[in-house]
Amino acid sequence: MNKSNIPYMKIAEKTGLSVSTISRALKQPHLVKHATLKIIYHAIEELGGILPDAIAPITHDMRILAIVPVFNNPFYTDIVLGIQDAANKHSCQLLIVNETLSKFNIHQITNFISQSDISGVVIMQKLDSEVLEQLKMRTPLVQCSEFNEVNDISYITIDNLEATRKMLRYILTTGRKNIALVNCDPARYTYAKLRLQGYQDILEQAGIAINPSHIVTVPDGNFSTAVPAISALLKSAVLPDAIFCVSDIMAAAALRACALEGYRVPQDIMVAGFDNIDISVMTTPNITTINQP
Repeated sequence: MNKSNIPYMKIAEKTGLSVSTISRALKQPHLVKHATLKIIYHAIEELGGILPDAIAPITHDMRILAIVPVFNNPFYTDIVLGIQDAANKHSCQLLIVNETLSKFNIHQITNFISQSDISGVVIMQKLDSEVLEQLKMRTPLVQCSEFNEVNDISYITIDNLEATRKMLRYILTTGRKNIALVNCDPARYTYAKLRLQGYQDILEQAGIAINPSHIVTVPDGNFSTAVPAISALLKSAVLPDAIFCVSDIMAAAALRACALEGYRVPQDIMVAGFDNIDISVMTTPNITTINQP
């Protein structure tokens, strides 16, 4: 008996699922994946039908998938630990995949989501609009740290603009004027774009002309590629007296570059970072940084 009061064919048209799947979901829900049940129940609600009593199983044994773009960055480690803690508190199982999503692997990922009965996904990168559309059609989605500026996707991040402005104001209070920026790719990363904007805002407000040669872009943000890029900065015609890096990893690279080029930190050049990961207190001297909760 169809307790939803909506014809199976109409539900099938709404969801894109087969009539047999709809029938099985409403008669024997224990045989149908939770993700599929959610799609069907949501369609019934939108069609004005009555949800079956069998909706309860959806709330049990939920699986959350976290897609992490890189494992060698301690910043992402802290995020994953936070997700794991929340999953444990809500009796959810957490699966972790190390992937950078793109049009080349999105079908593989969406197939995995379907086959693994995933209830929701957390991603930590900004996506091409086409890739984002394919992903959000398959699963509830939350973006963390990096996000697409669209209205229908939930995300959690910090106020990168104000955090950067606070750091730059602090650097200025130490009397430093020639402040360099070591950034990731602002065209690729939202945080890099916002931190560049915050850097420009404060220098302009302070009446300090921005020196283009003092803005260094390290696309991948890795320590090994940041060191030579910052060493080259230290050979520029106007030596910076402070270096603001958009991550603690690159701030550690700045310390290394300063040592290689014979400059003392902070006596000759002040170095500041972002994130407050463990490496900020492992270096000598410690890195002045912004805490990211």
